[in-house]
Amino acid sequence: MSLFIRNSWLLGLATILGALVGLEREKQGKSAGLRTHSLVCLGSALITLVSIYGFGPYADGVRDPARVAAQIVSGIGFLGAGTIMREGANIKGLTTAASLWTTAGIGLAIGAGLVVPAVVATAFVEIVLVVMGKVERRFIGRKQAFMRVVAVDRPGLLGEIATCVGECNMNILATDLTLDRENALVTIDITMSTSNTTATHSQLLQHLLSTPGVLRAELDNW
Repeated sequence: MSLFIRNSWLLGLATILGALVGLEREKQGKSAGLRTHSLVCLGSALITLVSIYGFGPYADGVRDPARVAAQIVSGIGFLGAGTIMREGANIKGLTTAASLWTTAGIGLAIGAGLVVPAVVATAFVEIVLVVMGKVERRFIGRKQAFMRVVAVDRPGLLGEIATCVGECNMNILATDLTLDRENALVTIDITMSTSNTTATHSQLLQHLLSTPGVLRAELDNW
């Protein structure tokens, strides 16, 4: 196998594995979703390949191919930090930041040719995000969930959103509205009490996004 074909295959695999991780985040309505995770994994793999093959042969300590790739570990922190938000006593986005950091590690492994560890790590990430999330909700239970809705400001909007929440057997504990008069948009932050319900993230988001005027909806601490 030529070096071109091998590297192209590795980059393609990195794109796919990153997308698999991002797909779960996308379903949860996170801002860093499928495309972001896919690009992070692809970029990490590309930088690793460049550090190995892009600066000529290495031997006898002439150069260290890991020096460029090592910056991925610290550099991805800036992107992950952008997904973390503090609202009052609540901190949101930690899981998404951790998934971005892990996805960068997967891309780093692929670029170094460690395909099997990268695939196994992706499988474990999916287990943590999907399976452990269900276990957490079932056995640990979280009493509150937080939702942010961005929509075109219009009469009756808040009532329709409350109806969607009620249909999923949840109660609204608190709301906070931020009005953007210039663009006629409103951001609604809602604190909800959760109950044992079969409603999923995607079902609630689907109801919300089908509401006329709703542009974006995100859920956290679910």
